[in-house]
Amino acid sequence: MSLLIRNVRLADGTISKPIPTVSVEVENSIISWIGEDASHPISHSHTEEIDGRGFTLIPGLIDCHEHFTSDGGPDNAEILVNDPLEVATLKAVGNARRALLSGVTSARDVGAKGGINIPFAKSVAAATILGPRILAAGEWLAFAGTWGSFVRTLANLEEIVLATKEQVHKGAALIKVGATGMTPEGEQFPTLGLDVLKAVVKTATAAGLKVAAHCVGYEGTHQAVEAGVASIEHGTFVSEETAQLMAAKGTYLVPTMSTWDARLTQAYMAKEPKDKLTTAEERAEESKSSFKRALSAGVKIVPGSDAGGSAVRHGMLAREIELMVETGMSPSAALRASTSDAADLLGIADIVGTIAVGKIADMVLIDGDPYSSPSALRNVWGVFQAGKRIR
Repeated sequence: MSLLIRNVRLADGTISKPIPTVSVEVENSIISWIGEDASHPISHSHTEEIDGRGFTLIPGLIDCHEHFTSDGGPDNAEILVNDPLEVATLKAVGNARRALLSGVTSARDVGAKGGINIPFAKSVAAATILGPRILAAGEWLAFAGTWGSFVRTLANLEEIVLATKEQVHKGAALIKVGATGMTPEGEQFPTLGLDVLKAVVKTATAAGLKVAAHCVGYEGTHQAVEAGVASIEHGTFVSEETAQLMAAKGTYLVPTMSTWDARLTQAYMAKEPKDKLTTAEERAEESKSSFKRALSAGVKIVPGSDAGGSAVRHGMLAREIELMVETGMSPSAALRASTSDAADLLGIADIVGTIAVGKIADMVLIDGDPYSSPSALRNVWGVFQAGKRIR
C-alpha cells in the first residue's frame, strides 16, 4: 500500500516553524520519502494521492493521561465506582474510537478498575478494536485516602510492591500510583511516603517500566519526584523547589488542566452554589500557577486530557493543548509537547512522534495552521494510523 500527500504544510514534531510546502510518501505503513513534489520518484499505479494544499500535516497526537473505560461527564466519579467491568469494557471501545478520530494515535491509559485496560490495549494492538496505540497501567495502586473504591488499595510497602509485580506480570506498560490525598475540607497530605515510592520505582524499573504518580499536594509531589517517578500527573500543587528538582531529574509534568476547565464549565452551566464555584476556581488557578512554575523552571511538560478520569470527555485533547498555550507555552512548543516529547515519555520515540523517514506513518491532516492557533487542532481533516486512513 502506498500513500502520497502532496504539497502540504509540514510540522514534523521537532521544528519551531513549519515547512511551507513538501510532499510525504508512505510505503507499507512506514514513511518512505519526504521532499519537494517535483523531485518525487515516479509513483506506483496503485498509489493513493492526496492534495495537501491548505492543510498542515502533523504527527499523530499523543494523550498521556486517559481512562478509556469511562466516558467522563458530571457524574463520572460515581459511574467509575458502579459500572460493571463488562459495561466499562464496552465504553472503552467507543472511547478509543472517539480518541483516534480526533487525531490521538497513541495514548497512556493510566488506570482502570480490575486492570481491564491491559487486555483492552492488547485487543487494540491486534486490530480487533479501533483505537490509538495504548500503553496501559493496569490498576491504580494506592494506600487508603487517595481515591475511591474503584482503585486497588494496599496497606503497606510489601503489599504495594507485590501489586506492582502483579501488574508487570499481567502485561502493564507502566505503573500508576497515588502519592497524595485530600480531605473533603481541601487539606492535602502525602499518602505513600518516600520509602514506599522508592520501592515501587525500583520494582518497576527492574521490569523496564516507568512510574506515573497522581499528585495533588505539595509534599507528596516532592516525594514522588525525589523517588524517581517518570511523570507527575495533574501536579495541581507544584512548588518552586519541586519544579527545579523536576527539571534537574528530567521528571515530566502531565498537567491535565482540562479537568478544572471542564469542571468549571459544568459548574457554571448547573449554577452550582458559590462556595463550590469558588473552590473549583481556586483549584484551577493553582493548577495554572503550578504549570507556570514548571514551565519557567524548564520542566518537560506533555498533555493529558484525563478523559474518563474526570468530567472531560474523550476526543478533547485539543482543549488541553489550548490551555497549555493560554497558560504560557508557545504554540510550536505545545505541538512538540503533544508529539515528539510525549513519545519520549511513553518510550516510543523510536517509532512515532515525528514525521521522518523510517517512522511509522501515524499522521494527522489539519485544516489550518496550529502554529498560528492551537485551536486549528480541532479541525481534523484526516487521520492516518500506520499509513492507513482512518478518517
